Amino acid sequence: MCYAAKSAKIRGYDFTIPIKRDFIENKNFKDISNKLMKISFSQQELFAKIKKGFVRIGSSCDPSDDWDHTLYIIEKIKPYIKNIVVITKHWKEFREDQLSKLNNICINTSVSALDSEKIIERRLFWYNKLKNYCKSILRVNTADFNNSKLKNIQNYLLNNKKVIDTILRLDKNHELVKNNIVNIKKYKYMGANIFASKHNENIYFGYCDQCPEQCGINL
Repeated sequence: MCYAAKSAKIRGYDFTIPIKRDFIENKNFKDISNKLMKISFSQQELFAKIKKGFVRIGSSCDPSDDWDHTLYIIEKIKPYIKNIVVITKHWKEFREDQLSKLNNICINTSVSALDSEKIIERRLFWYNKLKNYCKSILRVNTADFNNSKLKNIQNYLLNNKKVIDTILRLDKNHELVKNNIVNIKKYKYMGANIFASKHNENIYFGYCDQCPEQCGINL
């Protein structure tokens, strides 16, 4: 169900093998920094609702694979764009000496009612701990469950402060659908017809640049 893994497969990448992105040379870094500076202004002009542009790290990977590398990249680009969002499942956890480098970063801790009890406990631990070091957002991957236990867990996760609701996308042949655990409907999403599971029809589901939450930046 991971859209990052699906995107990697379409492009011929093996999602199980992490690839670190770095700056090849100084000219490469200057080109990227110039583009970053333009994001803040171009988005502000095009979309009146968006006050500031932002860079999202973790939409096709998990930055926790190497926190030192992730923090190095953030340090390099931070002077050129104010808002940086990191999406992670904390597969590898922060060391104590790394936490002081998270100032002014927005970290989305991704979690779902489908996760094990142990995983949920660890994700909530980091979501709460990070509040002392950065802007900490709980990114709940939600679905329209028929299972009452999963519904209760999901409600528990959503009943936190600074939570964003991200919708589970899966097809008709998925075991959760075939076993009547999750309900799905057909939606128009970013120009395509897809199946998704919305527990609340009012949840925003569309292009990122029009999203009111902006991965937690606007919370």
